[in-house]
Amino acid sequence: MGLLTFRFRIGAAVAALAGMLALSALAFAGTAAACVCTGGSMAERLDAADAAVVARLVDSKDALSSPTRRVLTFEVEQRVKGDVGRRVDVRSPSGTDCDLEVHEAQTIGLLLTKMPDGEWLGTQCSVVDPGELVAAGGEPRGGTIKVGIGIVILGLVLLFASYRLRRGLRPQLPGAPEP
Repeated sequence: MGLLTFRFRIGAAVAALAGMLALSALAFAGTAAACVCTGGSMAERLDAADAAVVARLVDSKDALSSPTRRVLTFEVEQRVKGDVGRRVDVRSPSGTDCDLEVHEAQTIGLLLTKMPDGEWLGTQCSVVDPGELVAAGGEPRGGTIKVGIGIVILGLVLLFASYRLRRGLRPQLPGAPEP
């Protein structure tokens, strides 16, 4: 009986040790096969991109050429960098950790890479905050309108000033000398 109890205790100790090792391996294990994005400031990432846009997803479909790719169609709200039209088709991996996950009608910032065949490529690493993207490299909107309004206001002020000068109208300010 003593030998059987001794073997049972050793077996139980080995099983407990194996269980503790397995649990500690799970506790200290990191994420496997996660999408790894390069770091850097927004300005560096913008310089490295071939195009950058603030856009809204309007359509998503599987690519006909490859089952591991999707084609996402975005409506461009603001072009920040690159030559893109009002709508842009972006190829994205499908079934990986780097899939471009965007909800329909969600406005996002996208840093795009041009593939050798001329198509745009985007991954999860391409998604950035739209406000941050525009602040880093966006062109101010409405520049020509602002200049036009400024010229109209300047013209009205000069017209009013010349009218007052011709008529001899001067404001009656307290303490000002009389003409």
